[in-house]
Amino acid sequence: MGRNASWQDAFDDFGRQAHEWYSAFAKHARDRGLRSFVEPVDPYNRSRVLAPAVAAAGVVGVVLLGGVVVAASVIAAAALLAMIFLLTGVFGYDLSLTVPTPPRG
Repeated sequence: MGRNASWQDAFDDFGRQAHEWYSAFAKHARDRGLRSFVEPVDPYNRSRVLAPAVAAAGVVGVVLLGGVVVAASVIAAAALLAMIFLLTGVFGYDLSLTVPTPPRG
């Protein structure tokens, strides 16, 4: 992206790259099937014992990282609730979590 390039050029370029990536993904899925995305690549696919182990390790890793995300979300929610408790119960601030409605009439 040069000095005279605009944001529109950047968005057009991003859209073109995303379309090319999707086209390549779809072509690969049509040619070899979706199973090829979870099969190990060379040199891990040579052994009949090692290939399933590598695939299982990948699945376990994804599940483990998903658990880390869930745990981090729960901890962040607990921290926000603790902050609300401190502000309302200890320092006396009034936090209203209701949606204001327009006056009638």
